[in-house]
Amino acid sequence: MRKLVVASLLAAPLLLAGCGGSSESGGSSSAAASASAGMPASSATAVSGTVTVQNPPSAITPEARLELSLVDVTQQPSVTVNKQDFSPPTFPQTFRIPFSSSAINPNDLYVLQATMQDSGRTYSTKLQQPVLTHGQPANVDLTLVAEPTPAEKMLADFENAKRQTGGMKVKSGTSSKIGESHSWQVFSDVHGVEFVIEQVNQADKGFTKTQYAFRNALPWVVVQEQMPKPDAPATSTAKVGWDDNGVLVLNQQTGGKGDKVSDDEAKSLHKQAEAEYKKFAKNH
Repeated sequence: MRKLVVASLLAAPLLLAGCGGSSESGGSSSAAASASAGMPASSATAVSGTVTVQNPPSAITPEARLELSLVDVTQQPSVTVNKQDFSPPTFPQTFRIPFSSSAINPNDLYVLQATMQDSGRTYSTKLQQPVLTHGQPANVDLTLVAEPTPAEKMLADFENAKRQTGGMKVKSGTSSKIGESHSWQVFSDVHGVEFVIEQVNQADKGFTKTQYAFRNALPWVVVQEQMPKPDAPATSTAKVGWDDNGVLVLNQQTGGKGDKVSDDEAKSLHKQAEAEYKKFAKNH
């Protein structure tokens, strides 16, 4: 479905850094692109071109929504001259955003913005594409790049924080009872306990390795691996993580019944993390 919406013009200047450069894709041939559009940008009545997606991490779904906006960024706040939506887009997606010549001030700077939302992920261009004025073209080709999801950002932060444990204080311990043995390492710094790695060997029942990470004395990320015996490949791995308000952001599972852990499992892992922190924080 396509929609054309003309926004009302507001006022006051805002200049975006980096917008005066060439297009991220096809910018070096802007003169040729303008010529291929059949008229110079100064006399154009529409911005047109195509949109593609660079190496999408997963297939684009029918729920995807692509929005292109022609924006005057000299005004403050910036003013949307016109926009076009595609729900869902078909790539390479062609577009044509018309405008009235009276809506364009030749002294202002205009950019074409493109964003897409799909399955909780945002796709955007690396740079905003200048168009129309100051020698910029009316016909452009844009490339969308996938941004990390909140869960991916959390996992990347977790892996980076884990690398910092080499500079922390470490305390280790073990305990055992019939049919079960425990071992753990506790990593702490001036802020208190940051990481706990616990391993539970239940002999015939298997081996569990759990990594607990904390931020601001709260459960942050838990990674739990199940395997038949120590040093064997994991048969299942659960990864869950929460923001500062306790909202579940990360929920991934491999080797289990689905690609996510259940709500009850996530709550159980959160309680386990709280218990681990209370148990070790008083001694660090």
